[in-house]
Amino acid sequence: MLLLIDLSGVSDVDRHVADQLFLLISGLKLIGIKASLSGLRPEMARTSIHIGVDFKGVNVYSSIERALKFLL
Repeated sequence: MLLLIDLSGVSDVDRHVADQLFLLISGLKLIGIKASLSGLRPEMARTSIHIGVDFKGVNVYSSIERALKFLL
């Protein structure tokens, strides 16, 4: 099973938001759901890296259109 989490409406990612996303994705993985992220803008990605959040193993797409094209 797949779940696409679209972040295009999120204006900023702080440590709390990034940690909660990581916990959500980890929890979903435990029940057999592979989560992917879309709409992650470059500045959000830089912030995540800067605060030490590692989305290794998570597919990340720049837009929902690209994610759907790849996943379907």
